[in-house]
Amino acid sequence: MPDSDTLTIRGTEIEATHIDALANGGARFDFETARERYRVDVSRSGSTEIVTTWRDGQLADLDEPEWLDDVVARLATV
Repeated sequence: MPDSDTLTIRGTEIEATHIDALANGGARFDFETARERYRVDVSRSGSTEIVTTWRDGQLADLDEPEWLDDVVARLATV
């Protein structure tokens, strides 16, 4: 079962769920808000690559959220 944490960044509540470890030493996460979900690969250095996004449960082409770097930085300290 994936591990998850709920964070509040810039007034947005985000559920961060660790999905899997990546072969390059990074990790795959789902970051979910009330309406949107982002599946993101995070490298060991903290760089991010959005894999898939959803809005209201439907696949969508969403831009990178302004809070993404803050969430990754906060998770690195946990």
